[in-house]
Amino acid sequence: MTLPAEGGAAARPQRRLRLGRQARTRLLLTALMVPALLCTGVLVAWPIAKLIQISFYELRLAELMRPIVKPWTLANYAAAIGHPGFLPSLGATAIFVFAGTAAALAMGLATALLLDLRLAGSALFQALIVSPWSVAPAIASLIWMFLLNDQFGLVNYLLLATGVVASPVPFLTSPDVAIWAVTFAAAWKSYPFFTVMLLAGLQSIPRSLHEAAMMDGAGRLRRFRAITLPGLAGFLRVTVFLGLLSAFRNVESVLVMTGGGPARSTETLAVRVYAETFQFLSPGRGAALGVLTLGVAVATTLAFLWAGRRRARS
Repeated sequence: MTLPAEGGAAARPQRRLRLGRQARTRLLLTALMVPALLCTGVLVAWPIAKLIQISFYELRLAELMRPIVKPWTLANYAAAIGHPGFLPSLGATAIFVFAGTAAALAMGLATALLLDLRLAGSALFQALIVSPWSVAPAIASLIWMFLLNDQFGLVNYLLLATGVVASPVPFLTSPDVAIWAVTFAAAWKSYPFFTVMLLAGLQSIPRSLHEAAMMDGAGRLRRFRAITLPGLAGFLRVTVFLGLLSAFRNVESVLVMTGGGPARSTETLAVRVYAETFQFLSPGRGAALGVLTLGVAVATTLAFLWAGRRRARS
């Protein structure tokens, strides 16, 4: 009976020492996080708080540089929600964000799988694939505006020359087609980000898993479903999350290619925020639309993360 007691007494100082080290490690990690939290608060939280504050006042653009003395009001939110273009903007935003992210994900995953094969000349091919990422958003949109022009655009020329269509397709002048054209152009600009992220995920999957599956007679499709997709799950969640947030704030593609037209068919919420603030010089309404857009973006991304975690647990 004496030996267990002595063993227990000898173990207590070691346990206390271990707990003390863990507490000091936690304190050190917390201290190291303080600068990042302060930067986040200054660069992110404060602008969001200022945006919310401005949304409760009816201001002109010139009044932003002076102290606000007007009474707060909900008129900006009432005007934003009651505007006849609000619901169409929601629809255009849904297409632009979700279809654009899905297209960028599909192109990024396909190119990442191709680069992971490590074929001859893959370095040059990788440079070509990633090249759209280096182009400024406004320049990329301008390029696609010329390519999709229904009078002298290269895309229409190729479609007519090959007999795919009998007359030029009004990519940027038809309300039914323009939103899809702008969405594809934005996806083309953003897909290299998906390629780089997913290629890193593919290269983190041990090759031995694929070799073992091949020895068991598993084909490419089966290996993709059983090994590649589970191995990319974490990378896919992070990449799609960032892609959604980027698509919600994308305003250059629409402004350069269509300006929100024709007939407001491409006017997303981000474009309406820009128009209210800088074209109609009403930062209060623009801020209210910005808060609503932020709420939609946060709700969408949280729902996506919740669905991803629930699928991972099951």
